[in-house]
Amino acid sequence: MAYSSPFSPTLLRSQGRHVASGALVTGLLLGLFGAIAAESLEPLVTYPLGALAFGATYFFICSRTFPRIETESWLGRIALQAVIAVLAMTATSFLVVNAVLIAEYRVWMFTRDGQGGLIAERAITYFLLPILPVAAMCVLQFNQSWAPMLRLENRARRADELAASAQLEALRAQIDPHFLFNSLNSIAHLISTDPERAEACVERLAEIFRYLLSSKDRAFVTLADELEIADGYLDIERARFGEQLRVQFDVEDRARSWIVPTLILQPLVENAVRHGISKKVGGGTVSVQARVSGGELVVGVHDTGVGMTDGPRAASSNGVGLRNVSDRLVHLYGRAYAPKVDTAPNQGTRITLRVPRESTSDGSAAPRRDGSSLR
Repeated sequence: MAYSSPFSPTLLRSQGRHVASGALVTGLLLGLFGAIAAESLEPLVTYPLGALAFGATYFFICSRTFPRIETESWLGRIALQAVIAVLAMTATSFLVVNAVLIAEYRVWMFTRDGQGGLIAERAITYFLLPILPVAAMCVLQFNQSWAPMLRLENRARRADELAASAQLEALRAQIDPHFLFNSLNSIAHLISTDPERAEACVERLAEIFRYLLSSKDRAFVTLADELEIADGYLDIERARFGEQLRVQFDVEDRARSWIVPTLILQPLVENAVRHGISKKVGGGTVSVQARVSGGELVVGVHDTGVGMTDGPRAASSNGVGLRNVSDRLVHLYGRAYAPKVDTAPNQGTRITLRVPRESTSDGSAAPRRDGSSLR
């Protein structure tokens, strides 16, 4: 996995402009003095380019390499930073000096003449001169400026994660009592008319809640687990509605092992029955499709119920379920992953979800599109 800087893009752009402008000004000043001393315009070109190369190296190791150093010893961290900076500046200095020599004289710094002497003796001085001071500046600047900003950004990010996690827990807590109430309400309709079915539904409900209790500490499960919960709920509703409720599942095999947030499917199936099929004369069909496309899991829940006369905007007002699912997906993955709602009066409603591959099976960190994570 490619490493990305922990600094925010805004801070990186600001620091990048600062480093580039500082390097360019320094190179121009050195180039001006060099041009006067050598009575040539060449230093006005080579010095700024060399300074920009050193500035780019400085920016890279400060923003990407140094933050990865993890050690409890302050001296150890500084020592590792110094070693990294010296090695990086040595390589940069070597490339810059030899690029100038090759471009202008077609030789490199260790080319020798007929007597065995170095043709470009002064090149060794130019090679060694910037290494230690630029490396020292890199370490000093990072620990005085960049590191405090990194700590502040980490604190702010952690505060956002804690707030989002608390809200996710509150959203998830809404589901259990809501699900229980609606399931018991369905079973209540069966007690007087079909006691045997009511008993079977109570047993099915007990199985579902045993699963819910066992997965209480898991923020993520497989889609197969979610399908099992949804099918259990539909069993209860089928006992109530009979032939008026038809169910179809069309799920790719590879989609079943995809990791998804807990209780992301059942609320949508419940909405399809409660707000679609139950209100339509003659009932209808609830279908669930799932496939993997473009590195994402795409799940669709479609009902042939009454639809929504006010269009997709009315979907959020249809109970707790869809609002809850939408809020959790947005918190976890960003606004681009909000559910898509397609509906039409008397034709039904389709809810489409997308879940990226980055979800984790243990729930330890669900990456968001802004780079942060929920723990």
